[in-house]
Amino acid sequence: MTTANDIGTRVLDEYESRTRGSLAAFRKAREYLPGGDTRTMTSYDPHPVYFDEGRGVRLRDVDGNWYTDFLANYGALVHGHNHPALLEAVHQRVELGTAPGGPTLSQVEHARRLCERVPSLDTVRYCNSGTEATMWALRAARAFTGRDLVVKISGGYHGTHDWSQVDAFVANGRLFPQHDPELAPATVSHGVPEQVLDSVLSVPYNDLDTARRVLSEWAERVAAVIVEPMLGVGGGIPADPEFLRGLREVTERTGTLLVFDECATFRVGPWQVWHDVRPDMTTFSKIIGGGLPIGVFGGRADVMEIFDPSGPDPVFHASAFGANSLSLAAGIAALDNFGPADIERLNRMGERFRSGLDRVAADAGVAGDAVGCGSISYFHFGSGEIHDAADVAARRAYRADLRRLLHLELLNRGFVTGRHGIMCLSVPTEPSDVDKFTDAFGGALRALRPHIARHHPELLDRAHGGTP
Repeated sequence: MTTANDIGTRVLDEYESRTRGSLAAFRKAREYLPGGDTRTMTSYDPHPVYFDEGRGVRLRDVDGNWYTDFLANYGALVHGHNHPALLEAVHQRVELGTAPGGPTLSQVEHARRLCERVPSLDTVRYCNSGTEATMWALRAARAFTGRDLVVKISGGYHGTHDWSQVDAFVANGRLFPQHDPELAPATVSHGVPEQVLDSVLSVPYNDLDTARRVLSEWAERVAAVIVEPMLGVGGGIPADPEFLRGLREVTERTGTLLVFDECATFRVGPWQVWHDVRPDMTTFSKIIGGGLPIGVFGGRADVMEIFDPSGPDPVFHASAFGANSLSLAAGIAALDNFGPADIERLNRMGERFRSGLDRVAADAGVAGDAVGCGSISYFHFGSGEIHDAADVAARRAYRADLRRLLHLELLNRGFVTGRHGIMCLSVPTEPSDVDKFTDAFGGALRALRPHIARHHPELLDRAHGGTP
C-alpha cells in the first residue's frame, strides 16, 4: 500500500533525478543571487527549473527536458515563445538602435493602437513595468485631485512600490491597524514603513457596501481607487460586474479617480470593454510589450495633461528606457498579432480548461474549484464560495505542502504552471494541449491521494475516489 511518505518521496526523487542540471545551476546561482534567482515567484524548493529555450507553447530546461508551458511567464507571453512576427520586429529594430534617447514614431504607433482598442484611453505615457505604471497612475491621481489617500483592494497586487505593498497577498509582512478603525488590520510588507498606512486604505474585494462607506466618509481625502478587474496574484477571482459599476458610481459622485489595473486582464478583453465600465485611468504591461519590458498608464485627457511639460505646473516624469524602441517594436507586433479572434478563441479554451479541471478533480474525488477569467485560471483546493482574497487564503491555509507537491508532480509530467497556482493559455496552445494537461492534472491528483488522505482528509470524497 502506498503511503503519504512514499508519494512525497517519489515526487521529490523523480523531480531531482530529472533536473540535475537545474540543481547544478541553482548551486552556482546562489553564489551571486540570494536564493539562486531574482524573482520570488519563480523560486521554490528543492530548486527551480532553469530554462534555456522556448518555442511556441513548449519550454526546454537545461537538462534537455521539454515541457508544455501553461504559465506563459505569468500571463505576459500570450503569443507563446519566439513568435515569428515578434522576432522579426525585434531583429529589424536592433539594427536601427534600441533606445535613441528621444521621441520616436514608434511611440505614436504603439499609443495609437492602445487608444483605439481601449475606449477610456485618451492619451498614455510609458514606463518599464506594471509596478511603475501603477505607481505613476496613483501619483497622477494625487497630483490631479490634490488629495492624498488611495483606496486599494485587500489581496490586490499592483507591483512592488510602497503604496501597493499593503495587503498584497503574496508578500510577507506585519499587521497594523488601518486609518479607518472599522476596517480590518492590514499587512504591510517587510521593508515598507508603517506610515504608508497614512496614505492607503485597504477594503475587501467585491464588498460594495464597505467600499461605498469608505469612499463616502473619506471623500475629501481619497484621490483614487485602484482595482484589478480580476484578482491576479490574489487567486484569479473575477470582480462582480456590479462591484465595478458601483465603484464607478461612487467615485464619480465623490470626484475620486477610478483606476483599473489591467496589466494582467488586457489579455482577456480588456475587462472594461467587456462590461462597459469606463475608469478614469488604466495601467498596462505584460502582453503589450511582446515579451520585452514595458509599462503604460493613461486615461482621461484632462488628467494626463498634468504631464505635459509645456503646462503651467507639470508633474515631472522621467524614465531612461520608457518607450524604448525595442519594447515598442515588439509591442506593436504583439498588438497587431493579437486581435478579437485570438482573444475569443483563448477565452473559449479557458472555459474548457476550467471545466476540465473541475471534472478531473471530481473524478479523483478531491474537493476543489477552478476559477478565473478567459485565458487565466487557478485551482483552489477545498469547497465553499470564493469572493475575495480572504476566501482564497482560507482555501490555502495548511495546504502549502499539497500545493507544492502538485506543482512538482505537474513538472514531472511535463507541464509548467505557477508555483502559487496560476495557469495561463497562449496563442499556440491547442485544444489537445488542454486535454493532455487536464488528464495529467487528474493523474496527479489521483497519485497524491495517499498524501491527501493522511494530511488533508477533508478534501476527499470517498463516494467518487474510494479509499486511498
